[in-house]
Amino acid sequence: MADRITRSEAWLVQLPMPHELVLGPITYTTRDYVVLRLVTESGFTGMAVGYTRHTPLMEALELLIPQLRDIGVNPGEVQRTLKGRFSPGWGSLVRAASLIDIALWDINARRSRQSLEDFMGSRESPVPLMAVAGYFLETRGKTAVLEEIERFVSEGYTTIKLIIPGHDLDHDRGLIQDINRILPSDVALAADFHGAFHSVAEALQYSEGLAGCGLRFIEDAFPSYEGDLVSAFARASGTPSAAGEDVMTPAAHRALLDGGVSYLRADATATGGYTAAAASIAAAEDAAAWVAPHVWPHIHHPISYISNRVAMIETIPGYVGADPVVDLLLEDLPIVGGTWSPPEHEGLYLPLDWSRVQSSASAARTWSL
Repeated sequence: MADRITRSEAWLVQLPMPHELVLGPITYTTRDYVVLRLVTESGFTGMAVGYTRHTPLMEALELLIPQLRDIGVNPGEVQRTLKGRFSPGWGSLVRAASLIDIALWDINARRSRQSLEDFMGSRESPVPLMAVAGYFLETRGKTAVLEEIERFVSEGYTTIKLIIPGHDLDHDRGLIQDINRILPSDVALAADFHGAFHSVAEALQYSEGLAGCGLRFIEDAFPSYEGDLVSAFARASGTPSAAGEDVMTPAAHRALLDGGVSYLRADATATGGYTAAAASIAAAEDAAAWVAPHVWPHIHHPISYISNRVAMIETIPGYVGADPVVDLLLEDLPIVGGTWSPPEHEGLYLPLDWSRVQSSASAARTWSL
């Protein structure tokens, strides 16, 4: 049955955090989200949420949403059409196109009366979650981070990723050594530098200084779009490398994998939605690499049903305070024993409180198509 989008709504929501967030050279004073809702002529609704990441995401939707009036609800067809019509400026529009794609997949799963997970594939065992530690380190101090990690362990997480400043090797190595003293042998530790380094030589020297720390991977020695630097580091480092959360296309993901990246940090909200994520996962399969989607199990749990190469999904537990999108939800995060365990549902499990979204928004836009 043919269908089409007849209405779209978007909200920009800027939520406070308990402290200023410093991630390498990046500083956030609020977490800024765009929430998108699409409605079809036959009454099906799809939704999505994504970080703005200092981009004009609402303005990008202003350009793309009017295009939906004549191209149906097939996600792959819509994305090919939008990419073709806007190819010269795709880099500035891909996050908006990603939200559209996610909402369209949600609509199609609901039309089939399936959860988005079952609509995408199947999985024999639940994918583990990876909790992120070390937010607000400068303000909270090392003791609070160690206590946070002890809580993660008690809650069943088997991989913990630590945010590391990357400015003082002795400090960072000491922090990791203190963490390793409290980690059980079956819990792995990974490190994220958020693009802290300026040269491959500097990054390699730092990673060699951490060589005895047993890290599962090192993420983002450089921003993922610096493909040559990422690949040079990945090939030379003795520790597996992770990258990919902020690139524009699956082709960029494939290039990172070809360059030696072992853990692909795919993000459906940044690289082209689920349509692009499926292509990126196929590239990881070809490279015998792992996929570790970037934050938000609400968004990324469904793609773990595409392939068992999805090894873990990153999450930020609500009590950490670094991802206050939880304040927009009707339900607590369904985390049980370090895995994502959502209730029975159709479409995308994203229990947004629409009244709270609307009342929290600093900007809103409605389109009738």
